[in-house]
Amino acid sequence: QINVLQAKKKFEILDAMLSFMHAQYTFFQQGYSLLHELDPYMKKLATELDQLVIDSAVEKREMEHKHALIQQRPQPLFYLQDFSYDDSKVEFNVDAPNGVVMEGYLFKRASNAFKTWNRRWFSIQNSQLVYQKKLKDVLTVVVEDLRLCTVKPCEDIERRFCFEVVSPTKSCMLQADSEKLRQAWIQAVQASIASAYRESPDSYYIE
Repeated sequence: QINVLQAKKKFEILDAMLSFMHAQYTFFQQGYSLLHELDPYMKKLATELDQLVIDSAVEKREMEHKHALIQQRPQPLFYLQDFSYDDSKVEFNVDAPNGVVMEGYLFKRASNAFKTWNRRWFSIQNSQLVYQKKLKDVLTVVVEDLRLCTVKPCEDIERRFCFEVVSPTKSCMLQADSEKLRQAWIQAVQASIASAYRESPDSYYIE
C-alpha cells in the first residue's frame, strides 16, 4: 500500500508542476498581448519625448543667451518712469484713523547666504515697518523706529523697482511691483519719518 501511494504521489507532483507551467505560460502570454497592443503608442511617445528633449535644450540655450545679453546691456532710462505695469491708485495717509499709513505686498530679500526673495504683506504703522507672512500671522517688526532710518531707491541690483530702508543696525532690501508703487512706498516712509518727528520732541533723540 505504501509503494502504491508513493507511486501515485510522483504523478500528482508532476501533474501539479505541469499545471503551474501552463498557468505561467498563460499569464505571460496575456501580458505580451496587452503590451504588444501598446507598442505603437510607446513608439510614438518615445518620438515625442526625443523632440521634447531637443526643444528643451534649444529653449534653455536661448534663455541663457538672452540672460547674458540683459546682464551686458545697461538699464534703459525709461524704466525709471515706467508706470504701465500698475494703473491702480496708490495712496498713503500718515493721519489714518487705524494708524496704518500704507500697506501692500512687497518682495523682501532675506539676510541669509542665499539672498532669497519672499513676498510678504508689509505695512507702515506706529512709526514702524512691519510685515506678515499670512493675513492672520503675528506682525514681524523690520524697523522698530522709522525716525532712525533713511530710505533710498536702488538701481545697481539684479531686480527692478527696488528700494532700501537703512537703520543704524541693519538694512532691508525691498522690491515693489512697479515704479509707481516703489515711489509711493519711498514717499510713505519719508512722510512717516517726518510725521514721527513732529509728534515727539526733537530733543528726545539728541543723545
